[in-house]
Amino acid sequence: MRMPHVRSVTMGVWVWSGTRFEPSGSPGIAHFLEHAVFKGTERRNAYQIALSIESLGGYLNAFTGRELNCYVARVMDSHLPVAVDVIGDLLQSSRFDPQEIEKEKTVVIEEIHGLEDNPEDLVSELYANLIWQPHPLSRPILGNAASVSSFTRSDLVAYLADRYRNGRIHIIAAGCVDHDGLADLIRDQYDFPGDSREPGPDDQPDSNGARKRVLSKEVSQVHLCLGGIGLPYSHPSKYALFLLNAVLGGGMTSRLFQKIREEAGLAYSIYSDLEFCRDTGQICISAGVDPKDAQRTIDLIRHECRVLCEQPVPEDELRDTRSQLVGGLYLSLEETGSVMNRLARAEIYENAYSSLDETVRKLEEVTASEISEMANILFTPENTYLTAVGPVSDGDITL
Repeated sequence: MRMPHVRSVTMGVWVWSGTRFEPSGSPGIAHFLEHAVFKGTERRNAYQIALSIESLGGYLNAFTGRELNCYVARVMDSHLPVAVDVIGDLLQSSRFDPQEIEKEKTVVIEEIHGLEDNPEDLVSELYANLIWQPHPLSRPILGNAASVSSFTRSDLVAYLADRYRNGRIHIIAAGCVDHDGLADLIRDQYDFPGDSREPGPDDQPDSNGARKRVLSKEVSQVHLCLGGIGLPYSHPSKYALFLLNAVLGGGMTSRLFQKIREEAGLAYSIYSDLEFCRDTGQICISAGVDPKDAQRTIDLIRHECRVLCEQPVPEDELRDTRSQLVGGLYLSLEETGSVMNRLARAEIYENAYSSLDETVRKLEEVTASEISEMANILFTPENTYLTAVGPVSDGDITL
């Protein structure tokens, strides 16, 4: 998307290569591959890769999700050819030097240890594992120390050849960019094998029935995640879900923030969040509280969820929440990275682009009764899950 009022471009190369597509015996290989491609190509060593973008004042990074890998560069518009070249070099000409792979194993294992030492991140990982177990979506994105230690050069080469194929790669850019010019650069420099346009098997996850998991850990707070399975990205009711999430825990005026932080004084941080996949999703309410307040906080969260099920959102609250979401959308248009991400999700999951006006119209069409209907779908007893990490045992809290 061209944004003529800026001088920068953010480009993302998105690949259907996230955690759910990993071989069953190789958890974490999608994330490890994302690390490994930065360790050197036929033309550049690791330092030269970083220097090629940072010396221009730009930004180069990557991330791994449950379904997608993304390689991101943000540069001045005149430097876009360099960004295209560098990311193409990473993904098509990485050397996967065995010595560099061994060093990077230590780096990633330390990243895993960092997550294990961070109860707020750990409880979210346990939550995804709980609600989607035993589906591949439930796997930890970072993998585990044993699996990471086992990866070989041939494992990485094979995984890249299997997943990084022409039909599974989307290239999205936003900023001061010309579409035809970018297309020419990509056409000249990017050539991945195959033409498969299917991301992989469409095996919708189904929970194994467990609804609570508690991990005892000697930290100051109990970190909680409570919620359930949500909607896929392309679901037509997602706009009602956006509004429900904002009403429930989307900011300082949300019900959870007001009830649990402002009125009860139980938590510094309390919010709800959404995650979308191609055939499923999740809603997660997160909080960190004193151990003695954990059960009371759970009870208050569930009470607010029941209120959404039983009582339509008042019109003035719904109006203000719509205004909050619409304002956030307009503000996001000022940042090329946000625009690129929005375009990418629409292209990848819906093969379509919704203008901002169309998105605002769909939000305005959502009624209070539709939000109540959505709450009654999401917050059923059989779709309510809880994970907790902190100085508590399984018997200390109930769902």
